[in-house]
Amino acid sequence: MTPLFGSKISFDPDQVIHCSNCSTCRWTCTSYEEFGTEAMFAGGRLRLLRSYSEKNLPIDDDFVKAMYACSTCEQCVERCPINVPYVEIIESVRRQLVDIKKGPWGKVGVMGDKVFTNRNVFGEDPQERAAWVQPGAKISDDSKWGYFVGCTASYRRPEIANATVRMLNHFGIEPQILGPDEYCCCSPLIRTGQVKKPIYEKTESGKMKRIGVLDVSEIIRNNIEKIEEKGIENLMFSCAGCYRTVTLDWSAYYRAMEGILPTDTIHLVQFLAMKLKKGELNWKKSYPEKVTYHDPCHLGRHVGVFDAPREVLKSIPGLELIEMDRYGHNSKCCGAGGGFKAGFGESALNVAERRLEDAINTGATTIVSACVFCKLNFADAIKKRGADIKIANIEDLFIELMDIA
Repeated sequence: MTPLFGSKISFDPDQVIHCSNCSTCRWTCTSYEEFGTEAMFAGGRLRLLRSYSEKNLPIDDDFVKAMYACSTCEQCVERCPINVPYVEIIESVRRQLVDIKKGPWGKVGVMGDKVFTNRNVFGEDPQERAAWVQPGAKISDDSKWGYFVGCTASYRRPEIANATVRMLNHFGIEPQILGPDEYCCCSPLIRTGQVKKPIYEKTESGKMKRIGVLDVSEIIRNNIEKIEEKGIENLMFSCAGCYRTVTLDWSAYYRAMEGILPTDTIHLVQFLAMKLKKGELNWKKSYPEKVTYHDPCHLGRHVGVFDAPREVLKSIPGLELIEMDRYGHNSKCCGAGGGFKAGFGESALNVAERRLEDAINTGATTIVSACVFCKLNFADAIKKRGADIKIANIEDLFIELMDIA
C-alpha cells in the first residue's frame, strides 16, 4: 500500500487488507443497519481506505463521511475472526484527516473549538462547571476520593452528578471535585481525531486568524496535575466515556510523558458491586418492575464491565431483570458515541429507536444503563416515539430506592 494521504501509515497495512477482504461483521454493524451501503461497516470502510491509499485518490466528502459515520462501538471488533483493531485504525484515519484539514465531518469539529475556548464540548462557562452542586451535597477539600464529573453531567445532566455525590455521601465518602479546574476528558476529541489541530477565529475583516492549537496531551496533563495536587488516590466516574478515556487513553498519553497515572479509577457500578459484595449495600425500598439493562459500549466492550451492573440490579428487591436479544459482549450500540450523534444526529436517533424497540420487546417497563450519553439518546428516542417506558441510570435508581432527597 502507498502512504495514506501522502503521510506515514500509523497502523499495519496488512490489517487493512485482511479486514477489507472480510465481511463477518457487516450484519452486526449499527452503521450498516442505518445506512445500508457497503462503505458503512468496518470491512467496507477499510476496503474504501485501501482503494484510496493504493490509488492515491484525492480525499472527497464521501470518503470523509464514511470514515466518520461510525460510533466506534466495537461490535465489529467483537465479531472479528482475525483480531483486527478496527477502532484504533479508524481513529488513526480520523487523526490524519484532521491533520490534512479534511476532517472532522460536519459539526463534529465544533466540539474541538469549544474545548479550546471553554474547556468543555458545550462551550459553557468553565467557571460554572460546579454549578450543579446542590445544598446538602457534601464535597471535601482533602478526601482521597475524587469525582471526575465530565462535561455532560456538569452542564446537561446535573441530576447524574448530584446523584453520584449523594451516593458517595451515603457510604461516608465526601469526594473532592476539580470544579473549574476540570477540563474535558478528551473522549470526544480522541474518538474524532481532534488530538492536535490549529484553531481559527474570524476577524472583523472576514479573514480567518489562527489563535492557537488544540492539544489533547496538554488538556490531559492539566487534569492529571490537578488530581495529583489534590492528593486524590481513587477517582470515581459516572460517565462511561470519561471512565474509558481516563482508564485507557490517559494512561497511554501520560505514560509517554511521565509514567503511570497517580490515581486508581472506578466506575460507580463497580463501586456499588464492591459494596454489595462487602454486605454494605442494603436497599431501603423495592422496585417491583421488569427491567432491561443496556450495556454502554465504552463501559462494556471497551473496558469489559458487564457483570457489575447486573449484580447490582439483581440485588434490588422486587426487580426482575430481563435481557434483550443482544446484550453483554453482543449488545447493540445506542448510537450516541464516537462523535456519531454530533455528526449524524438524525441517524443517531434512529439507532436509539431501534435499540428502544429491543427493550420494549422484552416487556420491560424500565431501561437501565450506566452512561450519560446512552441515557440522553434514549430519552430523545422515547420522546420522539412517545413510548411508554422509562429510562434511568443505576445512580437514579440508587437515589430513589435509598430514599435520598
